[in-house]
Amino acid sequence: MKNNSIKRVLGVGVSIAVAATLAACSSGGGTTSNSLAGWKPDNSRATNQIHVLVLGDAAASAEKAAAARFNKTSKVKVVIDTGSTAGTEYNNTVRSQLGTKTGPDIFMSWGASGINPLVKAGGLLPLDDFIKADPKLKSSFLPSVFNGEVISGKSYGIPMRGVAPEFLYYNKSVLDTAGLTPPKTWDDLLSDVSTLKAQNVIPIALAGADQWPGQIWLQYLYTREIGNAQVAKGLAGDSSVWTSAGSKKALADLTTLIKAGGFGSNFDSVKYGSDGSAALLGTGKAAFELMGSWEYATISQDKSNIGWTAFPSLNGGAGAAGEINGNLSNYYNVAANTRYPNTVRDFLKQLYGTPFLQDQIALGNTPPTTDAATLIDADTKLDPQTKTHLDFVVQLVKDAPSFQLSWDQTIPAAQQNASHAASAAFFDNQNVDQFISAQQSTTAASN
Repeated sequence: MKNNSIKRVLGVGVSIAVAATLAACSSGGGTTSNSLAGWKPDNSRATNQIHVLVLGDAAASAEKAAAARFNKTSKVKVVIDTGSTAGTEYNNTVRSQLGTKTGPDIFMSWGASGINPLVKAGGLLPLDDFIKADPKLKSSFLPSVFNGEVISGKSYGIPMRGVAPEFLYYNKSVLDTAGLTPPKTWDDLLSDVSTLKAQNVIPIALAGADQWPGQIWLQYLYTREIGNAQVAKGLAGDSSVWTSAGSKKALADLTTLIKAGGFGSNFDSVKYGSDGSAALLGTGKAAFELMGSWEYATISQDKSNIGWTAFPSLNGGAGAAGEINGNLSNYYNVAANTRYPNTVRDFLKQLYGTPFLQDQIALGNTPPTTDAATLIDADTKLDPQTKTHLDFVVQLVKDAPSFQLSWDQTIPAAQQNASHAASAAFFDNQNVDQFISAQQSTTAASN
């Protein structure tokens, strides 16, 4: 998704609007009015509880801390339920539980395409009434990020976690031992792969078992070869993009890297997470990993040994220098059958509160709020390594001429699994025609 306003990330030229006073009502009750749009209360749900399903990764600690703060003063308590660390499995859990009496009141999503089916089914609560009562639920966030889950003029998500571009992480010790520096060009990376293989190091960690990490490589090579504007057309259903010469060149680039042994021989069995591909990077068993900025929080080893750099440039490609890929943010959504909507609304205030944002910053996440830059600069507890990481993310996004939302978050949610499978199949067999046909199929529903 091309997003010109993304250059304003972290408060560059943006100020917070003055918030209106929150309409007074108790956190302990259901609602003061029966006119809340879209509300379908299920009073068979647990009494005096709301459940929040969190992604079970390292960044969940900030959400658990927010619940603990909230529960100190609220009669209705927030219960944190931990889901899968993998986005696909997490989404499957949401879809199987939403609307039941044991389903989440609040859950996390990645953008409009993922929640569209839930909106159409009437499973989500529009949040415009919440925002009317508390304007800061909207005004605190960057418009370019907040609008990522505005559907047909209605707001369905409140941004949380960080602005998350994808880029190349590396292990400093591994590169130093091999006499290498971070690659600036595609040719540099191919040369590094050869050197690292000779030293019995996996050049690039890849969580092939989860499928989606491989798609990040395809995303960036397409960005470099044809540019984000063309990629956006392809994702919107223009089948000619996938058969173009630039498309085939991107696939040839990746084929070269795979056949050179860039990902080792066992990537299909590696899962993502602190005990998977991130651990390979953190322990020095692998030199590189292409991942989103959330990787910093996922790595459990000594972070002082981890570095990062923009995805390499590629000579002859049609993409503009500095174009990036990734996720604008994650969002909290609300089930239409929640029993306590006022409690939900008041808990969502945590997402723009200073303690939650400081916790995000401490994890290495860049908050999607208009005051994030100020908070980063003012954080005296922030270690130099984490601040350097956050500053890099800020500058990468600020300098980017375009920011393409991840493919699997751009296409319709029903096509995500097929899209992941197509990417994984290409890593296994490098069949160009098969991949092109699969992409045309998975993106046709967008047209």
